[in-house]
Amino acid sequence: MSAMLAIAIKDLRTFTRQRASLFFTFIWPLCVAVLFGVLFGGSDRPTPRLPIVVVDEDKTEGSRAFADRLVARDTFDASVAVSRADALEAVRKGERIAAVMLRPGFGEATSRMFYGTPPEVQLYTDPSRQAERGMLEGLLMQQGAERMQAMFSNPAGGRENVQKALQDLKKGAPGANPGLEKFLGQLDTFLGTPDAAQLGSADSAPPAAGAGWEPLRITKEDLQRQRTGPRNGYDVTFPQAILWAIFGCVMAFGTTFASERVRGTLVRLHVSPLSRAQVLAGKSLAALIAICLVELLLILLGITAFGVRASSWPLLLTAILCTAAAFVGIILLLASMAHTEQGVGGMAPAVMMPLFLLGGAMVPLMFMPPWMARIGYLSPVRWAIIALEGAIWRDFGVAEMVVPCTILLAVAVVTFTIGARRQAAD
Repeated sequence: MSAMLAIAIKDLRTFTRQRASLFFTFIWPLCVAVLFGVLFGGSDRPTPRLPIVVVDEDKTEGSRAFADRLVARDTFDASVAVSRADALEAVRKGERIAAVMLRPGFGEATSRMFYGTPPEVQLYTDPSRQAERGMLEGLLMQQGAERMQAMFSNPAGGRENVQKALQDLKKGAPGANPGLEKFLGQLDTFLGTPDAAQLGSADSAPPAAGAGWEPLRITKEDLQRQRTGPRNGYDVTFPQAILWAIFGCVMAFGTTFASERVRGTLVRLHVSPLSRAQVLAGKSLAALIAICLVELLLILLGITAFGVRASSWPLLLTAILCTAAAFVGIILLLASMAHTEQGVGGMAPAVMMPLFLLGGAMVPLMFMPPWMARIGYLSPVRWAIIALEGAIWRDFGVAEMVVPCTILLAVAVVTFTIGARRQAAD
């Protein structure tokens, strides 16, 4: 029993001395829990506000008041556009889910409560956003119906509108609508009583409108959005998959470097007619070829089986080569920092996992919180994914590909130089 206990204690001590094991046992699970807790938080998060754009084509006091109330509502993330063209362009680009146009005559119609043409709103939405359109219509009708509650909140002003409506009816067609005239007369009398103010209180719901009454008239128009994002989910996931395949290459070639050092293979190569630079160049070339082949195979699989499409093959090949060069340099740097297979096996995940987490290989870049996206610019993984996505679905041009590819090549130069010098020092 004592021997077994001694072995157990020895193994526990060995475990506590392995920093990589401790990291992935205690720290890494905590990082994952916190990350996905932030990304997919609980139900206490605030309800998303509907992003809309409002255009006041009537430009009267009544229309301005309606637009101001839309902007102030908690349910809307509303902005006001100067022109119809600007508003429609915002919907086409996906910046706003809908454009709300307050048509000419809107302000005059708001002064009429139960007769005449109701205030008209023209609604432009993407036809694929039916759920949001229905919610938006309901909220607009709710705001339109608030005119009735406002009338009871200000009985004096409400009486003026009702009396004006009676005068208009009698001037236009006397006796043509006796029922409505009688109703408005009774409403005028009621608004002169103290009970009317109680109906306009915040805790009181407005009375139901008469049959056929429309608080707003909403006309709907479809506006097809210009699609600029990924064509399907695989456009997003395959660049991530490529980076995970590269991670496997990093582990494999890094371990090979360490294994050859331990077994004396590197020593035998160094005493051969080959120079140290030639040895490193040959081994780096093997890693470069392997990574490029893995990237190409995954891209071809995505194209043939999953609908992935390259927007530019020359740019995609450039992204593949620059990504491979960057990770070859990282392989050489990691191999120079650990002298055993176990050392590389522990160090490589400890270094690469945070880079993959922040770089978008675990969570797509488009879903990252802003703070994580900013930190992720320090990771070469992020620039590799941007380069690959740029050539697959982001429709990058040559100028836009310069930045990610230049950064990847700079990573390759720096890491390869440092790794080669450390290898030479050994």
